[in-house]
Amino acid sequence: MNKKVVISIGFAAVLSILIGMTFVWIATGTLSHSKSLYIWNIGYSLTIGLSLFGNGYFFRMFAKRFINWVEQPGVSVFRAVLFHFSYSSLVILGVNWVWFGVVLNRTWEKFVEYGGIETLLGEYFIMFVITLIIYTISFFKSWKYNLMEAEGLKREALHLKYKVLQEQVNPHFLFNSLNVLESLIDLNTDRAKQFVGELSGFYRGVLEIKDQEIIPLQEELDLVRKYVYLQQIRFGESLQTEIKSDLSDDAFVIPLSVQSLVENAIKHNEISRERPLSIIVSTDDAGKLVVRNNIQHKNTQDVSNGTGLKSLADRYEFLTGNKIKVQADGTEYMVEIPLIETV
Repeated sequence: MNKKVVISIGFAAVLSILIGMTFVWIATGTLSHSKSLYIWNIGYSLTIGLSLFGNGYFFRMFAKRFINWVEQPGVSVFRAVLFHFSYSSLVILGVNWVWFGVVLNRTWEKFVEYGGIETLLGEYFIMFVITLIIYTISFFKSWKYNLMEAEGLKREALHLKYKVLQEQVNPHFLFNSLNVLESLIDLNTDRAKQFVGELSGFYRGVLEIKDQEIIPLQEELDLVRKYVYLQQIRFGESLQTEIKSDLSDDAFVIPLSVQSLVENAIKHNEISRERPLSIIVSTDDAGKLVVRNNIQHKNTQDVSNGTGLKSLADRYEFLTGNKIKVQADGTEYMVEIPLIETV
C-alpha cells in the first residue's frame, strides 16, 4: 500500500470520527458520555465513514467502463447517480442494521425512537457531499485527459506541418541554383564550371544541416558567406554584401533562413554595374537578426512558387511563437527575424 493511499485512509478515518462526534453532540447537546458509548461511536463512525469514502475507489473502476463525461455526459450522470445511490444505500442501511440491530439489539421501532431517521438522513447528506466531490474530481480528470489528448494531436499535426515546410526549402534552393547555372553557361563557361564546383561543396553543407530544426547563428552565417561567394561568381562587384554579428554561440536560427532571405533579395532585384545591389546582414542587442537591401525592381519579375518567405515565417512561428517582421518603404526592403535562445 503506497503512502498516498495510507494518507487518504487516515484522513477519511479522522474525518469519520469527527463527524460521528458531531452527530453525538447535536443529538444530545453534550460530549460528556460514557467510555463505552465513545468506543461504540468510533467503531460505528469508522465503519460507515470508510465504507462511504470507499465509494470513490469502486466508482473509479465503474467509471473506466461505463462513464464518459465528455462524449456521453447525460448518460454518464444517470449511471453515476444510480451507482452512488445504490452503493451508499447498501452501506448506510447495512451498517446501521449491524450496529443498531445486531450489536445493540434494537428493533426498528427503538431505532426510530432514538433518532434513527435523522441519523439516516444525515448520512445520506454526507453521502451527497462525498458524491459531489467524487463527481467533480472524476469530471475534471476526464476533462484534463481529453484536453491533453487533443493538445497532443494538435502538436503532432503542427509537427507534421513543420516537416512539410522544412522539406520545401531544399527543392526551392536547388531550383534557383539551377537557374543561375543555366544563365552562367550562356555567359561564361569557365565561371559556370567554377560555380558547379562551389555549388557542390555548398550543397554538401546544406544536406548536413537540412534535417536539423535549429543551428548556431555563426554556422548559418558561414553558409551565407559561401552562398554569397557563389553569387559573386555571376555578378562580380555588382553584388555588394556586408555580414556583421558579434553575438555569442548561444544564438540559433532555422537552417538556411538567413540564406533564403539573401537569395530572395538577389532574385527579386535588378543587379548590374550601373545599379549594384547592396545587402546587409546584421544583429542587434534585442535578439533580432535583420536582412536589408535596396529596392530596384526588375522590369520582368522571376516566377516565384510562393513558398520562400511564407514557409520561413510559418516555421519561425511554429518554433518560437513569434512572427517575423517585414518592412518596405519604397527604397529599402527589410526582414527581421527573432533569434532563438537555447539557454
